[in-house]
Amino acid sequence: MTTNESHIEIQQRFAAAPEKVFAAFADARLITRWLTPSPDVTLSVLKFDFREGGSYRFCYRLQNGQTVIVGGVYTLVQPPSKIVFSWIVEPPDELAGLESEVTVTISQDEGGTELVIRHEKLTHTGAVVRHTEGWYGALRQLAAMLEEEEEKAHGR
Repeated sequence: MTTNESHIEIQQRFAAAPEKVFAAFADARLITRWLTPSPDVTLSVLKFDFREGGSYRFCYRLQNGQTVIVGGVYTLVQPPSKIVFSWIVEPPDELAGLESEVTVTISQDEGGTELVIRHEKLTHTGAVVRHTEGWYGALRQLAAMLEEEEEKAHGR
């Protein structure tokens, strides 16, 4: 992982094929299963138009009952290797107005997949720490979901 004052970059390897990792970002039903900082946070998809120029809007419900709304636009979709989208936090969250950008790079790696998440323009105070923790939590859940999907596919 690399960080500086306004971006983070996290790499993770998965045993799953690149197409399955890409599908985890491209399918609203799958996104609700993993794209949260912890299992205690639930995600509702309010809008999901996964294509270049399409937009999304997610509602995160925190343990304390608060909600955080995030939305954005997909600016690049290249199956199964790259996705770029804006990440805009809505009021009344403390990071409201933050307009950052996420680049997802997926590549074949020795029978599995190398995933790189680069989240840029994290210019608000505390945004790097919050999003680093969020992505690490989400990637733990993504790993568990991919493993579960693989076990189902092989009848285990």
